[in-house]
Amino acid sequence: MKIDLHVHTMERSPCAHASEDEQIQAAIAAGLDALFITDHWTLVSPARLAELNHRYAPFRIFGGIEVTADGEDLLVLGIRERILETREWRYPDLHGFVRERGGFLILAHPFRYSPAINFDLQACPPDAIELYTPNTPITAQAEIRAAAQPLSIPLLSNSDAHTTERLGTHYNILPSSVLDEEVIFSQLRSGKFELFCKNSLSIRPASSTPPRPRRR
Repeated sequence: MKIDLHVHTMERSPCAHASEDEQIQAAIAAGLDALFITDHWTLVSPARLAELNHRYAPFRIFGGIEVTADGEDLLVLGIRERILETREWRYPDLHGFVRERGGFLILAHPFRYSPAINFDLQACPPDAIELYTPNTPITAQAEIRAAAQPLSIPLLSNSDAHTTERLGTHYNILPSSVLDEEVIFSQLRSGKFELFCKNSLSIRPASSTPPRPRRR
């Protein structure tokens, strides 16, 4: 199953330039099986998600949200409580909130705005960290792997799409074809999936440990 966990739409993200329908249609055309709509500070209503899933079945559309806490952008998946739409989160509070409710927490495009991660990963590790996105500096990949490896945090490849052209450039390949949130989160936590990044022209394991060089 090919899934993009980080997609924006112009209905709720002022910085996006494509509608829900345009983003979903672009994802289908790119061969994806599912995506999460993760607009800035705003959740997609359950009624709207149901409508979109009915319209585009068997493709699946899930809801999430992108929030900022302690200077870092984070994706929260699997929780639909409106308190997430407030703009006053501290990272330890957000981490505890997501943990208590069984959600999935992703550190989005680290090192984009700062030369360091602005909170203690060891004290409050997220469920995953984005390694490949158009907004993640290529020069930071080694630092991201080094930060994730001691905690066995899986790495992700997401498009952070604000336009249709980005759909299909970055995604995650899960072993199961079951399109259910709990199954998706379980597979992501296991780290037993692969990453696709168009710029790297390859599929990579999601492990935070760098791959060994091949022998000639």
